[in-house]
Amino acid sequence: MNRKKLKPYGIAVLLVVLYAIDIFWLSDFLGAWMGLLGTVVSEALLVVIAVGVFLIFRGRLRSIFPFKKPEAVKIAGTVVLWIGAYWGALLITMVIAYFFPQEVMGAGQGIQDVMVSAPVLLSLLVISLTPAICEEMAFRGALLSCFRSMKNRWAAIIIVSVIFGAFHGSIWRMVPTMLLGIAMGYLLFETENMFYNMLFHLINNAFPILLLAVLNALLKMTGTDLIQAAGTSAQMTELPLGSVALYVMYGGAAPLLIYLGNYLLHKGQPGYENGVFPREKKQTLILLIAVGIGMMVLGIFLLMFSVLVEGIA
Repeated sequence: MNRKKLKPYGIAVLLVVLYAIDIFWLSDFLGAWMGLLGTVVSEALLVVIAVGVFLIFRGRLRSIFPFKKPEAVKIAGTVVLWIGAYWGALLITMVIAYFFPQEVMGAGQGIQDVMVSAPVLLSLLVISLTPAICEEMAFRGALLSCFRSMKNRWAAIIIVSVIFGAFHGSIWRMVPTMLLGIAMGYLLFETENMFYNMLFHLINNAFPILLLAVLNALLKMTGTDLIQAAGTSAQMTELPLGSVALYVMYGGAAPLLIYLGNYLLHKGQPGYENGVFPREKKQTLILLIAVGIGMMVLGIFLLMFSVLVEGIA
């Protein structure tokens, strides 16, 4: 039986339209009707759309959603790559928050409310596990496959990442989300295994939930209510420059961590047989060290400037 001709860009447009209907309309309806369960159903519908569209056009699901047995070294590489990308995205978020504190803090208020009020396991299901599976199948699986015919894979990764960032519904969250999307797209292209970009997404969403759980336990020891503390944080009118300075210093390690994560992903492959920093990559090491030192110096300068300004005020 002849297969219908698959038109990748046409499929991409169809997917984006259907995703938009689900995320920006159906999710609100389902959330109002079913609560947090509605959010899970809305995420699951992304998978139904992604798989359904390619079944209609008879796409090869195994190539669109590639899964293989994961390798320990690549899992380690994914974790290290996430740490580097997360610190980089967090630094950008803090810089944006310094200039637009109320907008940035308000953009994530809905998710924060769920994390604060819902049990940890439920938060992990709704905010971490479900999006890691469903959104990755929808965006890095189905949508990214529509652009694989492009000569420049980075163009394909960036296009999908911009769409992914836009679908989070906030211009204030778009840039850091887009950068994390680029890292997940790169993971898929390099490994041809969706397990790793799903793991990246899972860790990224689970980390703040687990961090809040630890914070909640510590606050209970002091008799402080987490919901009250979160409400105070949401009402913050400005972000201290000193806080940004600390993140600038932390962010200096991001390029090195990304490099190390990438090495672990390719360990043993051609071009990666001679260790982390072979002789031919001496300039790369020097550049990474220079970036780290430069960020550290900039962070110290901003911290001193912050103390000076606050002291004068």
